[in-house]
Amino acid sequence: MSPAERRKSKRFDTPFDVEYRTLTQNPIHGTVLSKDISKGGVSFASKTQMKKGTSVELKMNVPGDNLPVFATGTVAWADGVQTGVKLNRISKDDQARILEYIYKEWLRSRKDTKEQRIS
Repeated sequence: MSPAERRKSKRFDTPFDVEYRTLTQNPIHGTVLSKDISKGGVSFASKTQMKKGTSVELKMNVPGDNLPVFATGTVAWADGVQTGVKLNRISKDDQARILEYIYKEWLRSRKDTKEQRIS
């Protein structure tokens, strides 16, 4: 079964600034731009390869929102430095803020696509 078939939520190519830090004895940390995000996870290219199962703290900055989103998760997959993190703990309010932004971006992209077809 491919990773896409196992996903419970649709992923959106909506970039966010993500600060990550592994909860390990020698933490891996950095700030990157997410590749995509969903209700249940986020993927990004880390600066160093992470092992599947590693616990991670995340701080995500939603564009246009002054408050960061905090979450913890587990590395669900890693392919070189490409990393997918399953979100284990995130507040309902923070999750709603992410989903609201994703939805607005999705609507905007649909409008842009529709306008391109008309012109």
